Amino acid sequence: MTLPTPSEGGVSFGANGAGSADGTSLPDEPPSHLIYRHHSRLRTSFSALWSSRDIIYTLAERDLRAQYKQATLGFLWALIFPLAMLGIFTIIFSRTSSNGVPGIPYPLFAYIGILCWTFFAGSLGNGGTSLLTNNALMSKTQFPRECFPLESILVTAVNSILAWIPLVLLFVLYRFVPYPTTVWVPLLILIELGFTIGVTVAVSALIIQMRDLAQVLPIVIMLGLFATPVIWQFKRVPAKWQLVYGFVSPLGPVIDDVRRTMLQGLNPAPGPLLAAIAGTVFYLIVGYRTFKRFEVNFADIA
Repeated sequence: MTLPTPSEGGVSFGANGAGSADGTSLPDEPPSHLIYRHHSRLRTSFSALWSSRDIIYTLAERDLRAQYKQATLGFLWALIFPLAMLGIFTIIFSRTSSNGVPGIPYPLFAYIGILCWTFFAGSLGNGGTSLLTNNALMSKTQFPRECFPLESILVTAVNSILAWIPLVLLFVLYRFVPYPTTVWVPLLILIELGFTIGVTVAVSALIIQMRDLAQVLPIVIMLGLFATPVIWQFKRVPAKWQLVYGFVSPLGPVIDDVRRTMLQGLNPAPGPLLAAIAGTVFYLIVGYRTFKRFEVNFADIA
């Protein structure tokens, strides 16, 4: 008994494009039903993330201990950096009346903007590269990968809470009492938190795919400081563009409304605030979906 030769049909493929034994008719890519596409259900992802919240706390505690372990001043560094920024901004920009609000001490005006900005910038700077800095741990363990950028945000949040202490001292120094409309501030902080999470998780996933973004990120953060109303008033944005600005950068209306509520006794401006809420929801959805889309390749390319 002899085996059939390829020309006799012993080794051949059907009309679905598989090819022949000599490889002359091999397809350019696998059939569509064999291509793996990663799809994640948001409810399942959120459930897994909530079940792993202790991991976020543990990683955050690890980074906090490492951050201040051998620092002589310890947690005081969380106060020194924003105060140093305040000193620089006060010396350079306080003489220009258009930068502040008449009747409000410029250090109070500027420090509120600095607090909001440093939380976002610190979260994005550390969380954006968190997958790279934890690549060894990521390749050896199995838990939701978004734990890494989220724990970086948590670490920055702890430092930001400490940085609010000088704000209280500034209020005492200038004998300035916050207005009752300050009750809006927790909502505004929640909006900033959502915006920060959405942007940070998306950037962390993109940096894994394109490493050059890690070099570009500090430049973007530095430019963002001057494009955000940290040292200037939000009203300098033309009225017709304020809604667009609020959607693209919810941080602008957040900073402006924190100042309005704490320093001027005014309610948040409804238009920019609603635009900021819409932008935050957009960044959260798109950012998290972007992260889940790319996470299947993290361990292979980290």
